[in-house]
Amino acid sequence: MRKFDSLKILKKTKARVPHLCSKCGAEIFSGEHYYKEHLQDRFLHSLHAKKFCADCFQKHGDALLKKTS
Repeated sequence: MRKFDSLKILKKTKARVPHLCSKCGAEIFSGEHYYKEHLQDRFLHSLHAKKFCADCFQKHGDALLKKTS
């Protein structure tokens, strides 16, 4: 477990540029909504936040935040 894992949440975001889902690899087109890892503390930011498509979020929910080996 990492230092800030307990502060992570998934935040709904609208894509401005195309992205790839970190779970399934599907393309997230600009204008679509996706879910991005976000830290609850307003002073902390993540450099490599994972992005998940809406389908993966509906299937797995908050389980996406748990580290899978």
